[in-house]
Amino acid sequence: MRNIGQLGIRILAVLAVVPLRAGAQWFGSASDRINTLRVISCGEWERAPLIALGTDETIEFSFDEMSHEYHRFTYHVTHCDSQWKSSDLIESEYMDGFNDQPIDEWENSMNTTFDYTHYTLTLPNDDVNLKLSGNYRLSIREDGREVAWFRFLVSEGMHNLSATVSGNTDIDTHNAHQQLDMTVIQNGLTVRDPDKEIYTVILQNRRFDNAVINPHPTYDSGGKLTYEHCRELIFPAGNEFRRFEVVNMYDYFRNVDRVSFHDPYYHVSLMEETRRHAYKFDYDHNGRYLIRYNQAADSDTEADYMFVHFSLTSEPLGDGHLYVSGHFTGGTPVRKYLMDYNSLTGKYEAIVLLKQGAYDYQYLWVPDGEATGQTKPTEGDWYETKNEYLILLYYRQRGSRYDRLVSTLTLE
Repeated sequence: MRNIGQLGIRILAVLAVVPLRAGAQWFGSASDRINTLRVISCGEWERAPLIALGTDETIEFSFDEMSHEYHRFTYHVTHCDSQWKSSDLIESEYMDGFNDQPIDEWENSMNTTFDYTHYTLTLPNDDVNLKLSGNYRLSIREDGREVAWFRFLVSEGMHNLSATVSGNTDIDTHNAHQQLDMTVIQNGLTVRDPDKEIYTVILQNRRFDNAVINPHPTYDSGGKLTYEHCRELIFPAGNEFRRFEVVNMYDYFRNVDRVSFHDPYYHVSLMEETRRHAYKFDYDHNGRYLIRYNQAADSDTEADYMFVHFSLTSEPLGDGHLYVSGHFTGGTPVRKYLMDYNSLTGKYEAIVLLKQGAYDYQYLWVPDGEATGQTKPTEGDWYETKNEYLILLYYRQRGSRYDRLVSTLTLE
């Protein structure tokens, strides 16, 4: 086993996380030594980072620090409004217990080329219990300095939402887009001014960069808001996610061309890929990823790290940047996963440090001056695509000082 070493440090320094839009991620790291940030709700790796208030549901946060040296990390929980800004609340209003407690669950990796220590935190716990619904930000700190952070949701579990998704949209019919129609039923809520008291967010495959923020309802029929034929709720449909799987360094798995060992690290080269010009059905997981080593008793500490080589054969796409994207990037195009164009090979290329497992990913094109990733130039947009839509309904009653997350709905 070895530490990262000079080569790895140089590569990781180049790949430091810098988001295109500050904070527009489910998680992020300020240190190149913090990797594989994960959030698992109720023990289900495919679930959104969401738990229900007043239940026994828990949410687990984990990350790897790339050494076998113990680091005293602490955590700080902050309640946020619907736009992810800190709420005007004091800690005792939104939580029982005390912030800045140490993370005391950790374990060193075993028999891996990269030394790392796996840290885990579960909320609620004996020290912290959450009292209010809404958006939350979890800050991981060392010596008072933030090294990583996570976003998560606490819902009241009310049933105020219904929705459908169709490829028959107001701009095309069974072509390149999907339209979401939804209804907000105010049952159980006292709403006098919906424009000021109701706030909705719609995420496609949990991406923040193309999220629809608080669209205008088509009808307000008193007790019910209807969003029908709403141009704001038309999404480019994209394509099914590409996938690769490396659950064993000695066998070849999905979409892997070769696994090679260049002392001291493993390198994984994916199959040659091209831009897509047709819909391709696949049983993907809408961008999610799973850490797994199929011969391990505990993949969290026995799965190794590897440098994954992504490449996409294409002519230059113009003025902009191409990114590898999936849930492992935090929900938005991030410079850590930026691809460079190699004019000698005619390919966009990137080398990304990832932990063994199964990954969904796609290539997103971001034109200069914009922040929203586009699927059309690389994946195409096809109405048949099976996307996940997560709808979040916030409510701030007149005179209240915080935004309640009263209801959520997932469509797949």
